[in-house]
Amino acid sequence: MDSAPRLIEAFARLVSGGAQTQGGRCYRPMVTGAAILWKTPQSERWIVDLDGDRPLRPRTPAHPGGVASVIRSFEDRGLTARVGVVLADPLDGLPAAGLRPNAVDPPACGSRVRVDIYGWVLMYQPPNLRGRAFVDVDDRFPDLPGVFELPLELLDRAAFLETRGFGTRPLLIPAVASDFEPGSDGRRHNRFFPTASFRRPLGLDWLT
Repeated sequence: MDSAPRLIEAFARLVSGGAQTQGGRCYRPMVTGAAILWKTPQSERWIVDLDGDRPLRPRTPAHPGGVASVIRSFEDRGLTARVGVVLADPLDGLPAAGLRPNAVDPPACGSRVRVDIYGWVLMYQPPNLRGRAFVDVDDRFPDLPGVFELPLELLDRAAFLETRGFGTRPLLIPAVASDFEPGSDGRRHNRFFPTASFRRPLGLDWLT
């Protein structure tokens, strides 16, 4: 029997170098776990491997420490990988086999977490493709996905793609420990937005 995903209430603070987010806007989305994004150095899109196509369900390990292990395995092969946070979808309670909603366990509510994010991205799957979805690359930072700093911009993009037969699902892109490096002042600074103020980044175990 398939189980519905665990729901986590996230307190997400938007932090970036953009003027519109200098104050750090806060959101309280319900999330269900991790999506692992990976790409080659030359790729123009990130790839997300899926366990389900409708709704888009990223393939992720269920055991603690598994997300970090998978990311390391991609990096050992010369690929770039990072984690996204999957927003809850009303269809998450339905198993991939299409059984009735009452055939699965109700979602379990987990603890609340606080996390700094760069923004929202849209995972999308072209018509007739199965088992894989894509996320656009940021045009400023090759190691980051192309984020939307305003959720309504992401919703407009999703509506545009869905009218053309694409499947879509939003993700959050959190700041992680590997995004920080020592500065000349001896403190660790974010390598994408060195002047922005970030909380200490969470590990990845809360996503499994």
